[in-house]
Amino acid sequence: MRQFVSRLIAAVLIAGFVLMAGTDYAKADAASVPEILDYETDDAEPSMQQKPLSAGAKNQTKSIQPFGTKSRRADKVFAGAMANASVKLLQKTMKTDKTGGNILISPDSIFTALSIVENGASGKTRKEIRKAMGGISVQKYNQYLSTLHRKLEKARGITYTSANSLWYKEGTIRLKKSFLQKVVSYHQAEVYSAPFSSQTVNDINRWVSNHTNGKIPSIISRLEPSLRTAVINAVYFKAKWETPYLDTVRRTFHKADGGRQRAEMLEGCENTFVKVNGAKGFVKNYEGGKVAFLGLLPPKGTSVDAYVKNLTGTDLIKGYRNRKTRGIRVLTRMPEFKYEYEVSLNKPLKKMGIRRAFQNTADFSNMTDSKIEIDAVLHKTFIDLNKNGTEASAATAIMMKASAAPPEKTSVKKVYLNRPFVYVILDVKSGAPLFIGVVKEV
Repeated sequence: MRQFVSRLIAAVLIAGFVLMAGTDYAKADAASVPEILDYETDDAEPSMQQKPLSAGAKNQTKSIQPFGTKSRRADKVFAGAMANASVKLLQKTMKTDKTGGNILISPDSIFTALSIVENGASGKTRKEIRKAMGGISVQKYNQYLSTLHRKLEKARGITYTSANSLWYKEGTIRLKKSFLQKVVSYHQAEVYSAPFSSQTVNDINRWVSNHTNGKIPSIISRLEPSLRTAVINAVYFKAKWETPYLDTVRRTFHKADGGRQRAEMLEGCENTFVKVNGAKGFVKNYEGGKVAFLGLLPPKGTSVDAYVKNLTGTDLIKGYRNRKTRGIRVLTRMPEFKYEYEVSLNKPLKKMGIRRAFQNTADFSNMTDSKIEIDAVLHKTFIDLNKNGTEASAATAIMMKASAAPPEKTSVKKVYLNRPFVYVILDVKSGAPLFIGVVKEV
């Protein structure tokens, strides 16, 4: 049992919000940071107000008959695959990031959305997605994610929800019954048909806001006419520390650019010490002990960018599993921080090997008989970590458009009208000449 809990925590650490590589913690003014939302009850469901969607968003979920699914607990295989894929995605995101500031991604949100898309993929398209996400078959991935999310949603002391929705443009595409059954059965996805109008933009954003407690009020700004489907995931997390901090102290934080800033620091004493590739770290549990925060300080003289560049998921898992918990006290200090982040994941995912899914040769024949491809993968996150605990959320939108026909193989001919020529102005459909003439000089 103890091994299982350790592995579950490891998987959550990797799949959730703690794989963060902020290059500059935002200065948190105590007066400007609201307290974490109410934590009165251990098993409280998220007190998120559900604002209704418009009549244009037609919920088709009840018409889809789900089937029974097998559970598959988070094990070494899943944790290793998630760790490697998560670190690679973080590396690619940091490489393409132009802000130079804090970064936060949620592999749980991203890979859940990609898993839904993978269920609809076939052939080389599916193989590329599978390889990028760690090489686990889509069937097993469905089972791992479904089991993990159910356990986290039932965990005492925390609020963790992972919600999914699938939207399709009515009158333009027909989604296969087998695909819809899988995403409803494994991922509890809600399925909506909609006109993909400006009101649909509002509906999708409202759905995301509803499932992130308003922390991510929008994920898309428009819907292009070529779009056919949208896969949306929203994750929300809220928890108190198992051992709360009593107060904060003003201390200096050394920024990535060499500057300094005064920040509200949390000082404590933990009993778990971690070393990962020369970095020193500590683990601090959230209430209930099912989810934890892992903080890693790169070796002195090594920037966080350089450290992450050389990190692997295997290193992370190995360091965590070899953590010291006996005969040790870890004096800790970290800043309170609160920030938002958004990124297009098109380039990072392509650099991870998912290329065909973004091309007109994409094969999503397990989803639909229509030719579609991924147009954009959008990702937004939010985190507020303070002395009471942590509140975090993420949203991922995978927008899929109709594919243009692949270019035909063509031979190249040259026609240069640089000597006397005949010309015709004609009716396109019939070819009947309307004007006909000859040019001998110009």
